[in-house]
Amino acid sequence: FRRPAFLTVSGQLQAEAYACAVGKVYTFGPTFRAEESHTARHLAEFWMVEPEIAFADLGDVMDLAEAMVKHVLGDVLSVLPDDAAFFHSACAKGLPG
Repeated sequence: FRRPAFLTVSGQLQAEAYACAVGKVYTFGPTFRAEESHTARHLAEFWMVEPEIAFADLGDVMDLAEAMVKHVLGDVLSVLPDDAAFFHSACAKGLPG
């Protein structure tokens, strides 16, 4: 092939086209992040939701992010109250609420 090639694990390019067609779309899948490290453990894998919205300004994006966080936390509190209580007792000591 003898030409530079670039690799992505993101569906963002396709999602941008879908967002122009239907307005709002989300991609959900594994994401990898490599950090500079002096150990063998420098690659992290996690799952991420990527919203794409067409013709949006900063205010629209902030509203979407706020609504998503409220929805997810509401589900966690209602569906997984024991996990939320454990987090509060073990990880969130000193936080209000």
